[in-house]
Amino acid sequence: MRHFRKITEMAVFPFKPDRKLTDVLRESPFTLSAEVIPPRNGSEQAKVLDQIQLLTQAGAQFLAVTKGAGGSLRGGSLPIAQAIKETFGVPCIAHFTCRDLTPFEVENQLVDHHYFGIRNILALRGDPPEGVIEWKPREGGYNYAYELIGQISSMNRGDYIPRPGGPGRDGFERTDFCIGAALYPDFPDSEKRISYFEKKVLAGAQYGITDMLFDPDVYARFRDQCDRNGITVPILPGTRILKSRSQALKMAARFNVTIPASLLSQLPEEPGPDSEERGIEVLLKLVSRLRELGAPGIHLFVISDAQAAVGALKLLAPLLG
Repeated sequence: MRHFRKITEMAVFPFKPDRKLTDVLRESPFTLSAEVIPPRNGSEQAKVLDQIQLLTQAGAQFLAVTKGAGGSLRGGSLPIAQAIKETFGVPCIAHFTCRDLTPFEVENQLVDHHYFGIRNILALRGDPPEGVIEWKPREGGYNYAYELIGQISSMNRGDYIPRPGGPGRDGFERTDFCIGAALYPDFPDSEKRISYFEKKVLAGAQYGITDMLFDPDVYARFRDQCDRNGITVPILPGTRILKSRSQALKMAARFNVTIPASLLSQLPEEPGPDSEERGIEVLLKLVSRLRELGAPGIHLFVISDAQAAVGALKLLAPLLG
């Protein structure tokens, strides 16, 4: 009985709540962060853990973990986020996609995140499997990310899906998620570009992370649009290190993003011995300009190779004091 009493006096679950990203951004003039991808199902787990260790040692102040990008078979997002928070001691953003889920399944999975102390969520609709053009959600599911954000916001208020015999709205424990949203500053329709993000903010998004961004003018334009529409949440520019012009042009075509000619001219035509070094130099200039424009930080997409990201973080960390 004494042992039971001691346990009940502890937190309900023995996992410490994560530090909220909004607090991190508020307390730091400029943040360094990175985004890792879980290994494919059945692949060695140690590689991503090694990446995480190197990234945090290099200066990443928080990390994000993707969720099966492109409909791929990559489980492990939740346990990797938990490991980042508990083992490596830095905050983590867990990507959460609703593409294949009903609201009931969304609620159950979010409760799992809540119990584990995960507090930072990037709420996404999610990509359909590669090659699927005519995508439709499951019956009763969500078409848009702002609907998922709305459900998370409701749980933060203690408002869960009604169920027979439940305790009623006032009897539910509130979750405490810090909700993030993806945004697309290069989206060709300027009105939809801002209205899509505005819907997410109105639904409860507290910060935004851009997709692949390589043009600081694109970031500045989008920030100006946000200001004109009364959107004041922090917007983190996301980018990656480019190592050649051929790679950059492929990225531009795949993600439909702008890459300035001035950036392309600084890269070698094809990958070579000095590609990584030159790519990092280009990134440092981009970061410097984004910082001048008031960006709250830089978010590096690691993709498959962490070596260049680690090298860039090591150079950036001392400059930021």
